[in-house]
Amino acid sequence: MKLPIFIFVASAVSGVIADFWLVYLNYNKLGGPLIAGPNYAEGGAFLKSPELNNCNVNIGPYNIWGNTDDVSGDKTGMRTVPGKTVPPPMYRDPLDIVEFNTGNQKPGHHTIYKDRNYTMVDVNGKVTGQCVLDRAYLVNLNCPWDDTTVKLIGSSMFYCVSDIELD
Repeated sequence: MKLPIFIFVASAVSGVIADFWLVYLNYNKLGGPLIAGPNYAEGGAFLKSPELNNCNVNIGPYNIWGNTDDVSGDKTGMRTVPGKTVPPPMYRDPLDIVEFNTGNQKPGHHTIYKDRNYTMVDVNGKVTGQCVLDRAYLVNLNCPWDDTTVKLIGSSMFYCVSDIELD
């Protein structure tokens, strides 16, 4: 089976207002270099369902917003506070602040705050959704892809009820 790199069918259809799951994923095309790009990615991804339980999911490293310490301005990715790395499949815990910036792509720049009962706000302070911490869904897949294997490991972080749009 192939895992198309540029398509992400499990996410919302382009421009659709949707509730979503924010999950943490590690994508590793075995045998490839451990650098961001077509062979490796680690960070946040937006899903309509957190249950990645088979290799028919169209996911690739370009759909994962990588870990970074700074997502201000035009810097894209996902920032977690306190940013503590823990063993897979959780990778990040606790999740006191999760900030993501997808640049010109949707959903844009938003932050989820634990001390605000996991309310999600945009850069102007406008409430854009309400999230629930949910680490219950785990991902551990080895999917054949051409002459190698793609390994997906991760877990759900939040379920968010929102009126923001996803690409």
